[in-house]
Amino acid sequence: MTAPMIPDLRDNVRHHGGGIRRRLAVPPVRMRATLMVATLMIATLMIGGCQQQEGIVTYKIPKQVPEQLLPGKDRLLAVMVPRGEKVWFFKILGPEDAVALIDDEFQSFVKSVQFDSSDEPVLEPLPEGWRRGGKKPMRFATIDINTPKKQLDLSISNLSVPGTMDEAAWNDYVQQNVNRWRGQVGLKSSTEKWSGGESIELAAAEGQAVWVDLVGQPGAATAAPMGMMPGAGPMGMPPAARPPVNASTGNASTGNASQGTPTQTSLQSETPEGWERLDVRPGGMREAAFKVGESEITVITAGGDLRSNVARWMGQVAGGTPEQAAVDEMMAGAEKFDVSGRPAQRFIIAGDAEKGQKSIDATIVEMEGGRSKFIKMTGDPKTVAEQSDAIKSFLDSLSF
Repeated sequence: MTAPMIPDLRDNVRHHGGGIRRRLAVPPVRMRATLMVATLMIATLMIGGCQQQEGIVTYKIPKQVPEQLLPGKDRLLAVMVPRGEKVWFFKILGPEDAVALIDDEFQSFVKSVQFDSSDEPVLEPLPEGWRRGGKKPMRFATIDINTPKKQLDLSISNLSVPGTMDEAAWNDYVQQNVNRWRGQVGLKSSTEKWSGGESIELAAAEGQAVWVDLVGQPGAATAAPMGMMPGAGPMGMPPAARPPVNASTGNASTGNASQGTPTQTSLQSETPEGWERLDVRPGGMREAAFKVGESEITVITAGGDLRSNVARWMGQVAGGTPEQAAVDEMMAGAEKFDVSGRPAQRFIIAGDAEKGQKSIDATIVEMEGGRSKFIKMTGDPKTVAEQSDAIKSFLDSLSF
């Protein structure tokens, strides 16, 4: 008889294939502890096994930059003022919000500028908050303009250009400069007249002044010197529009730029006794120039209406802007006659020698295309008065 099993061991005996397998029973407390340890080990292994090494993170960036991060727009203001043998350029380029603070003041300033006897602008007095800046290459002057937004830079420069250009040549010259400025604010070139420039009335202009107001993004184009265009002639003028010089007389001839081939219309005249003929630069605004003592006589072709020119001359003599009634009186007293078969009017504006003023004896001859020929003597009142008959003789001898 088989002996009984010990109950505490709680052995379970199974017969299998003639062998005996014993399974020991584990007490409940030890079993629970064992299960907890096993569970923790499995969980730890699972956590460790599920962890992955950090990879590359990809972000999607919107293609359109938010408006608040975009660079602000630029605004360019410029005025072209034909005067004597030169065209003067007044130009401001800066952030649109800063330029907007002084746009009206800038236009008023340019309209008020007078020119001295050397045909250079008199810039003083300057508006409040404006001051002369340092000298810079290719500039006559620099003016710093303080605004709450940014200090702006007003550049003033000039370039000699032929004054005998016809209207088409002048339009081309203006268009080239304005298109250059358009590139500076990221705008495409324009083929319209003056490429967006507008006419502006300036008493100091000897011809049609041009106002330019452009707004755009900052451009990447490199600015050529003021008044110059790539491929242009020495005076910044298209080569085809440059007038020829009469080989026999040395006098400039007017050209037809729209046709590309100049026409020979040389200025011919007799030189009065005591007048010294001066050399004129080929292609310059002066078609002829003479000197009597310290007084000078010039002949140029330019634009501008009759009244504006007379008012400007009166301002040059007396200073400031003349009253409308005084201009009316001067216009009514003009001497009218023909010069080279064309209607002409002569104005004698006498200055006060004791006040250091000069006198002007000027004759305007009507030409085609809204242009006029100006024959003007400027000098001390005594000399201008003494040369009155000589000037009339000179006018009678003119042929063009």
